[in-house]
Amino acid sequence: MSDDNTLYTVGEVAERFSLTVRTLHHWEAQGLLAPAERSWSNYRLYSAEDCARVQRIIIYRATGMRLTDIKALLDSGESGVSHLKRQRESLIAQRRETDKMIEALDILLEDAMNDNALTVEEIGEILGDADFAAHRARAEECYGETDDWKEWHRRTASWREGEWQANVERIQQIESDMIEAIRGGVATDSDRAAELVDAHREALSEYFPVSPAKHYLISRAYLRDEGFRSHYDSQQEGFAQWLAGAIEHVARARGVDTDNPQWR
Repeated sequence: MSDDNTLYTVGEVAERFSLTVRTLHHWEAQGLLAPAERSWSNYRLYSAEDCARVQRIIIYRATGMRLTDIKALLDSGESGVSHLKRQRESLIAQRRETDKMIEALDILLEDAMNDNALTVEEIGEILGDADFAAHRARAEECYGETDDWKEWHRRTASWREGEWQANVERIQQIESDMIEAIRGGVATDSDRAAELVDAHREALSEYFPVSPAKHYLISRAYLRDEGFRSHYDSQQEGFAQWLAGAIEHVARARGVDTDNPQWR
């Protein structure tokens, strides 16, 4: 459609812009289009200027503008900048409303999934942790307002026994490999220790994203918290200290300021 003097049938215009003939007829009925001429058999003929108008209508429709607003815009002869700015503001407002609706749906979905969720006691039994409820309550007290705690809750809300068990077995295998490394005299600053630390961090990341900095901060509890320390040292003497030291070494190697660590 490069020749300004060429005229096009409604079928040709429809094909050119991937529209239906019915759509073009509807736009004409709404006053958006007025084909320049008619053929000898009274068929609509579109000029290059008409085709340019069709293209503008398509673009404006893509922004969500109503046909009546598009007609007013095209008939005004304005550049369209002010109309497009208003349309942009309208779309942003719609997006906010859509985000609110999605958030409400997420809450409803979470509630629905929680109806079938395992109880804290059942999860503790799967984990083999009789004090799981207390550990969970302590974690919520520390991290309950963080995005990571919300992410942990979101990810695990629909987990069934098999999913919990699979993650437990994964961590148990990593701990077993660590114990073997300790008994084999593997140093905390060795490549093997770094591999095991990365495997441990990746396993924890099944619950929420765990960066080296977060991993380091979590590992401090392995030394301070009697429950955590007992979990590790009951399996292997010095396990908690070895794991915390290995995590610290990796964190420093990854650029974490261990003197002033940030949860990020």
